[in-house]
Formats: sequence, C-alpha cells, structure tokens
Amino acid sequence: MGKPRREEEGYEGDPLIPILNLVCMLIPLLLYGAVFVRFMTLDVNAPKIAQAPAQQPQDENKALNLTVMITDQGFHFKVNPIHRLPWMSQATETASAGPDIPKKDDDWDFAEFNRKLKELKDLHREEVNIILGAEDDIPYEVLIKAMDFSRGGSEPESQLFPVVTLTRGVV
Repeated sequence: MGKPRREEEGYEGDPLIPILNLVCMLIPLLLYGAVFVRFMTLDVNAPKIAQAPAQQPQDENKALNLTVMITDQGFHFKVNPIHRLPWMSQATETASAGPDIPKKDDDWDFAEFNRKLKELKDLHREEVNIILGAEDDIPYEVLIKAMDFSRGGSEPESQLFPVVTLTRGVV
C-alpha cells in the first residue's frame, strides 16, 4: 500500500507581508532612478489670439517686427519694410523667396544666423521681441537651438532678443 499523505502546513501569517517586502524594496530603487530624470522648462510666449488692430499708416509703425521662419532650405527673415537690410529677401512670401541664410553642408548655418541677429540687434538696441516659426517637418532640436541663438548669452549685455514667441508653420 501507498504511504499516507502528510498534510503540508500552510503559511498562517499575514498574506500582505510578501507584498509589503516587495514594495519596500522597490521604493529605494525608484528614488535612485529619479535622480537621472531631469526636467527643464523654456520660457516661450504663445501667440495671442485677438482681432487685428486698426491699420496703422506705414510711416507710424516703427517697430522692427522681426520674424524668422525655419524651413528645409534655411532661415527666412521678415521685418518691417522700413527696416529691411540689403541681405534680406525682397519677396513678401516666404515660400516664393529663397532663404536669407541657406543651409550649409545640409545643415542649418547657426553661426551665420547668430551673426545676422547681432547685426540686427546693433541697429535696434531697444528691440527685445522675436517671432520664430518652423515648418512641420523641422526637427524639434533645430527649433530649440534657434531659440537659444536668438536669446544670446546669459549676461544682460550679450542678450539679443530675449522675448521669443513661437508661431506655427511658415508665415
């Protein structure tokens, strides 16, 4: 005949203890991993939705109205026509005009972009606003880099255009 079965004794303690042990071991692990996650915020002005102001005569509007559009061809600058510089495109539409700063070696020429912004800032010391826009297929890193270059350095003397407003698409 077979052996009689022995009854196994079950765990008679609190059934939550193994789960609590697991949680107590996971908490330090999660806290240790949180050190490697860093968040950064960028101050950017969103475009305001409003009715268009009454048309001002062209000679009364003295603001620079600097707008830079980033396309797959390069950088396009738009300013108030009375402040237009010789190197800027004379076309009124970005799509029909060639870029003011074309891409260099299949990459955006940020050194030239920075030089042109410094030239504009030297002529318009009081101006602090810039509007940046990009085509939908432009990488996010390019837009962020353009924002960094348009703001300039961290010292107040070296700042170019610290108030950056983003716009969607190419205007």
